Amino acid sequence: MDIRERIANAKSPEEMEKYLLDLDSEFRFKCRRCGKCCKNQDTILFNARDIYNIAKKIGKTPKQVIEECAEVYIGDSSRIPVVHMVPVGLQRRCPLLLPDGRCSVHDCKPTVCALYPLGRVALFQDVKDKDAEITRENIRVKYIINDYNCGSAKKRNTVRSWLAQFQIPEEDEFFIRWNVVTVNLSAMVRKLEENNCSEHTLQMLWNAIFFALYVDYDTKEDFMPQFEQAAEQLLKLCKAVREMNFYVDSEGSVTEVESSIQLPVTGDWHGK
Repeated sequence: MDIRERIANAKSPEEMEKYLLDLDSEFRFKCRRCGKCCKNQDTILFNARDIYNIAKKIGKTPKQVIEECAEVYIGDSSRIPVVHMVPVGLQRRCPLLLPDGRCSVHDCKPTVCALYPLGRVALFQDVKDKDAEITRENIRVKYIINDYNCGSAKKRNTVRSWLAQFQIPEEDEFFIRWNVVTVNLSAMVRKLEENNCSEHTLQMLWNAIFFALYVDYDTKEDFMPQFEQAAEQLLKLCKAVREMNFYVDSEGSVTEVESSIQLPVTGDWHGK
């Protein structure tokens, strides 16, 4: 059972806490630069900033990066579009890995790769109403140590020092905003699915979410203002749907519904 499963299966907050790290928690790991963590790996998920940074680094559009390095599917639990790195070759290596074992986008590698062997988790707290919109005040950021089969345990680190080494902000505004947006969108889509929304409507919604969140960025412009604009538009849609207690089906009939939404634990880690 990996760390994600242990967290998901925790029977109490106290049991979950024993797997979580804070900024001053210590762990032992030293990277040997062997490239092993970049091979036989098919659990890497990209967020919007990852794709934007890679596109800017290699002089392509976000759409081209996704077409060349990833696949898009609807998450089993989130029910919104997920962008998953597709490994290549017999070694199932990362498509961004150079023949000499170095990362072609080392200075802007995906967050999940930069964090490794750590993972970053967004925990949702003080959510009293299952239909309430999630805000940044509901999110608590913690870290985990992933199971790993490379490197060594010769070096002692703290989470804080590891983040600093790889220039990952301790207070990462994008990480908070990304989780707020995706969790609220997930709740919206799950509500529609539970109440038999038409497949046509869902497909249009999924396309809108995918292009707004991942694709429609100009790499000549700063990322965060573009992301915030997309997030604002999508969250307005999210809020409007949350406030509705009916849906219109494919034949135009209006039906009253009740919502039932589970809040996932999300974050930067290896997994789907």
